[in-house]
Amino acid sequence: MASTARQVVAHVTRQRAMPTLAIKACQRSIHSTYKTLGDVPSPQQQKGEKKSFAENFSNQFIDLVKKQRTLTKAFAEPSRFVMIDGLPLTATVEDIHKLAREAFTNGDKHIVETVFCRSPEFNFTGRCIVNLNSAEDARRLIEYGHRRVLGGHTIKIDFTGNDKSDSNSVMNHHRPSELSSITDSANASGRSVIITGLPPKTTADHLLGYLRSRNFFPVEGSSDNVLCLKTKENSTVSKYLVKFDSESEAWRCVRAFHNANFLLKTRQTKYRLQLSVAY
Repeated sequence: MASTARQVVAHVTRQRAMPTLAIKACQRSIHSTYKTLGDVPSPQQQKGEKKSFAENFSNQFIDLVKKQRTLTKAFAEPSRFVMIDGLPLTATVEDIHKLAREAFTNGDKHIVETVFCRSPEFNFTGRCIVNLNSAEDARRLIEYGHRRVLGGHTIKIDFTGNDKSDSNSVMNHHRPSELSSITDSANASGRSVIITGLPPKTTADHLLGYLRSRNFFPVEGSSDNVLCLKTKENSTVSKYLVKFDSESEAWRCVRAFHNANFLLKTRQTKYRLQLSVAY
């Protein structure tokens, strides 16, 4: 009986103590909640923290890009000449000048000359040499343009030659001889057209007559205004370089004959022509 009585008393005591414990637990919970809410920054503070984080992340990303473009590559000896590799086959001089206009505050005036490199078959190799006013201009162009994307291609820019090199010797070393003229001192780059796909036995006179019959007139008074270009061994077509008076006339020729059919009447065979402006 005594044991039963003690159990009843202990049960009653616990029942009476439960509300007090619950109140204390609630107070502690509320106190923790207030403390937690007190640590939460205001909307203005949250906005400031987000902006600060975005700025820091952006700066870190820019620094990383700069390191990837410059610090990870040992550049050659500084000079006023740069070599751009990885250009798309459709690149033009205007693409290089656009890159310079983005790199320099006063536009593309820092560029003296640009030469596109070509293979023995006169195919563009995806490389060009740019002559700038100074080595500092060349360095600025490298820092801005190295590993940038141009026409879907990641280009690489580096110094070439040295600062004591003569401009003519460096540029003429890379300049295709076909774009020079015997009677004209001016460079034919940008106003010459490459015509590929002609019948293998086509002569310069045949092509000249074909163009004149369609109101296209290459440079007058020059013996090398129509040049037969080298093709690969066993090629079934021939390739020619035609020089015009202006770049606009060269592009007019491209628009008129590119992807057009050239009919060889002796065999009644059609040859599909491919034209492009040579830089």
